[in-house]
Amino acid sequence: MNRRTKIALAAALVVGVAVGVGVACGGETVSCASWQMSCNGVCVSAQSDPANCGTCGTTCEPSSICSKGSCVAVCQPTATACTAGDGGFTCVNTATDNSNCGACGTACKGLEACVAGKCQGGCPQGQEPCVPDAGPAFCANTVSDNANCGAGFNACGPLSVCAAGACANECIQGQTTCPGADGGAPYCATTQTDNANCGTCGKACGPLEVCAGGNCAASCLSSQSTCLPDGGDPDAAAYCADPMNDNANCGACGNVCPMAKPLCVNGVCVSTG
Repeated sequence: MNRRTKIALAAALVVGVAVGVGVACGGETVSCASWQMSCNGVCVSAQSDPANCGTCGTTCEPSSICSKGSCVAVCQPTATACTAGDGGFTCVNTATDNSNCGACGTACKGLEACVAGKCQGGCPQGQEPCVPDAGPAFCANTVSDNANCGAGFNACGPLSVCAAGACANECIQGQTTCPGADGGAPYCATTQTDNANCGTCGKACGPLEVCAGGNCAASCLSSQSTCLPDGGDPDAAAYCADPMNDNANCGACGNVCPMAKPLCVNGVCVSTG
């Protein structure tokens, strides 16, 4: 999973679903959840609604489903089509998806992680448990999470990023500082393998593509490994990682370099000193 996905998961688990003003397609103003938009006065999810896929009024063919805001014929081989909250469908990996673990609709609890289709206690490798004063506990990557940098709830300022577990002005070697969406805080991205920032900040690959060598492609490069996200985002897709120099997948998928040795060199985590 890329860093933006993990940050979004942690924030959603802490504060729940926020409510805001939806984007009105017919000119009206409707109060919708933060992940929805308003179409003719009705709140819908453009990520999975087959009648409003990506934009209001964009209808998918009967033989396709709406996943990540695009009409696709089928899910990836490793994914399953599950019913979304708005009645549409979304592609999920039931082997790793915390919201659909083992089967559609089977959600793991606070500090559980979906591993091989079963909810297991404890956080995934490379993440730490965070327990708020109110609300459910959650897992966070304290090495790169702007909201939990170095420790739970230690948030970086609006002009800094979490690099190697410390709030800094720039990212560590191998990463690029990308501006946050809609004026949000900047974050670190590995543009060679990040599906949401492929080759450059903000360039997202399609639902059936992966970022391979900084370009959106159908499969990873021979020097890369195809990794699966650790769950939590129902629309998350597989991604490419170079195990020789990827700080979040060093030597193997999901092996995040710790704060003491944050840099991946030839598949081994080393210190920057």
